[in-house]
Amino acid sequence: MNREQTGQCKLNGQADGWELILTRVLEHPCEDVWEALTRAEEVAKWGPFTPSSDLMVLGSVQLMHMNNPQEDIKEGYVHEVVPPHLLVFQWGADMLRWELQAVSGITILTLRHRFTDRRMAPSYAAGWHLCLQGLSGTLDGIAMPSMVGSQAVNYGYKELYKQYEAEFDKT
Repeated sequence: MNREQTGQCKLNGQADGWELILTRVLEHPCEDVWEALTRAEEVAKWGPFTPSSDLMVLGSVQLMHMNNPQEDIKEGYVHEVVPPHLLVFQWGADMLRWELQAVSGITILTLRHRFTDRRMAPSYAAGWHLCLQGLSGTLDGIAMPSMVGSQAVNYGYKELYKQYEAEFDKT
């Protein structure tokens, strides 16, 4: 899948760090995308972590890395939930903001990932690229292979990393 088919990715400097913005058009109703983003058993099918509970209630949640046993479980915190349009939660020190916009039966998904270490930008972009590819396939009803953690290298992670690194070096 080429990058033109999957959407856009931008990196912006912020006063307190960096914001990676990924946008995808998903050929599914907003409510279906919402379920895939917030139900723990659905997130585990495409995401980089498995949440200890659904991401629909404000408060603490543990986020266990997928296919990366050497990583610790990260503490998370759900800050804002506006079904089916907005989910904001903390993943360790990073903040993830998922915005869903319904347009004629499809969904425009925007992920805003805020973090402090600029050097991580290509890694985050490549990882989210694969996760969102998995989300799209899952929504299409395809039993997607795990493309995250230690499995990411089998699905083009290194190539994506290099592409994003080159793109972000221009900014």
